[in-house]
Amino acid sequence: MNAAQRTVHELLREAERVLAGLETPRLDAEVMLGALMQAPREWFYAHPEAEVPHGTDHDFARLLEQRRHGFPVAYLTGSKEFWSLAIEVNRYTLIPRPETERLVEAALESVAPDTTDGILDLGTGSGAVALALACER
Repeated sequence: MNAAQRTVHELLREAERVLAGLETPRLDAEVMLGALMQAPREWFYAHPEAEVPHGTDHDFARLLEQRRHGFPVAYLTGSKEFWSLAIEVNRYTLIPRPETERLVEAALESVAPDTTDGILDLGTGSGAVALALACER
């Protein structure tokens, strides 16, 4: 192993220390490293000994510092999972909240699966609710 390269396990362990005061330090670190490496979080558990590509550790350290100062993970990665969809976000986008998935559930309960009626989602943020409903109906 090149002395400059570090393993996934090493980076994530260090990230947990850096983000220790936050609510979900390990999850945040995995999501950010996954975005940088274009790998799903599960891959880190299967390959903890994998070397992180050169330069990724520096990019990851920059993201960790921003996250430590309260910058949302979704803005750092440019994506937020909602209703099993990857919703693209930026600093001007309202980040879809997990509680909003209940709104999708309620809408699906009140709209028949075979309906031909349209559903409007106007001025409600990122469009995540409309996308989730469109995927289901």
